[in-house]
Parts: sequence; structure tokens; C-alpha cells
Amino acid sequence: MLTVISHGDVTRLRCSSRMSRAMNYEVSAYLVRGVLVDTGFPAMGGDLSAWLAGVRPEGALVTHHHEDHAGNVGRLAALGVPVGLAPLTLERIVHPEPIGWYRRLCWGSARPLAVQPAPYEHPALTLIHTPGHSADHHVVWDAERETVFGGDLFLGVKVRIAHPGEDIRGQVAVLRRVAALAPRRFFDAHRGAIERPVEMLLAKAQWIEEVVGRIERRAAEGWTARAIEAEVLGAGDFTGLISRGDYAKRNIVESVLAGIGRGVSDAGKSTNATAAQ
Repeated sequence: MLTVISHGDVTRLRCSSRMSRAMNYEVSAYLVRGVLVDTGFPAMGGDLSAWLAGVRPEGALVTHHHEDHAGNVGRLAALGVPVGLAPLTLERIVHPEPIGWYRRLCWGSARPLAVQPAPYEHPALTLIHTPGHSADHHVVWDAERETVFGGDLFLGVKVRIAHPGEDIRGQVAVLRRVAALAPRRFFDAHRGAIERPVEMLLAKAQWIEEVVGRIERRAAEGWTARAIEAEVLGAGDFTGLISRGDYAKRNIVESVLAGIGRGVSDAGKSTNATAAQ
């Protein structure tokens, strides 16, 4: 299902399917200046094609390779719509990594690219590299209109789950760098328009710094990874259980521990996870 919402010069395309709604997930693409930012996920490709028949964008920009953002690049390429994206993003679309069953169930699996898209640039819209969520993650910056299309940069202030391989520490620098642009508007791929975007971006950067500090202190005290996870991020992780660890609290702990050269293990000093901070 595709729901069209107007924000003046920006059109939000809220994308969901019966399965994604059952799993409480949706994602948004945006149309601005005649350009589509992100392409939605494979399972709603038919809805996107119907929309494209009436509103043909002059081009598209893709924030990163994950299937809920780049899942219909092939459809655009087949229609002759040029696409702007980073070389690493294109590489990971052409040679997709295996994804977990819950992602296939929620979003569907993208078809192999039959035709590579022609390259695209827009004079008013700039792709800015913002790695952290993924190595190829970018935001789209409209300097004239002081607007950021953030992909998965924000998602929320106190995000407690992550994918394997996310650079948790690295996200702090890019959040502060985007906040320094002083955007008046910020459109998130999953939460829509974010009020007070500079304040929210800085709040998330501070939250991550606090989490990293707490994890590092517990690690220095010899706590196990499991105990650190429960004490810093809270007990229980339903999403991590369902995804078999592919989208889980543990991945935040792993990222931080890897940064201090400590392997992730549940062996070690026995520590009360409810001890005072």
C-alpha cells in the first residue's frame, strides 16, 4: 500500500504491505523537486509502478543499499529513470548480501538488476556520506530549502537495537555533522517529518555517547557482554529473538566492544547486572 502525504514542496510516500504492517514496520520515500528520494521495498513494487505511471520523476537518489530503501532501483532503471547513488551502494545492489528471513518476510527480496540505472545528479540536492548505520549510508541535503532527507540516520533518539556491523561510535560524528548544517526540516525514512531536527539529532548523539560510555565502563570492570546488554539497554529483546540476532541490542554492545579491542563473550567475571551505575 502506498499512501501519499503532502508537506508542501515535499511529497511523502508511505510504503507498507499487509505483512510489514503486521510486523509494525513501514518506510517512506519522498518526492522533492521532481526527484524521488529512495525507492521503497520490493514487495510494494507494484504500487510504486502504478504511482510512477502518473508521476514520472526526472531522477532518483538512494540513501543506501538496504532493501527497504533501494528495493525498486531495478524498476526505475527498467523505466529509464536515472538514479544517483554511491558506488558502494550500487555494488551492494548488484551483488546483494544475504538477508534474514524476517527481512524477506517484511520487505521482500529485490530482483537482480537486469539493467543498471543511468547516473543522475541534481544541482540543488546533494548526497552527503554519513556512514554508521551502514558503510554506504548517505543523506540528501537541499541547502536552499534547508532540508535533509535522512534515510536511516535518525530513526529515534534512544534507539536500542542495531544491525550487525553498524558503527555505533561513528554515528555520533555524522549526527553532529548533519546537525551543524542547521536544517530547518528533516524527513526520516521511518518517522516522517521530525520536529526540531537540530535538537533531536544532537539528543541522539548525546544518547549514543552515554551508552558507549556505560558499555566501556562495564567492560573495564569485567562484565560479560550479556550482563552489559541487560544493564545498559534493558532486559529482553523480542526483535533480536525473532530476527535471530540480526536486529538486536547485542549488536550495539558488540560494536562498542570491538572498538576497544575486546572480543564479545558471555564468559568472564560474574557481575550483578542490576548493580548501581
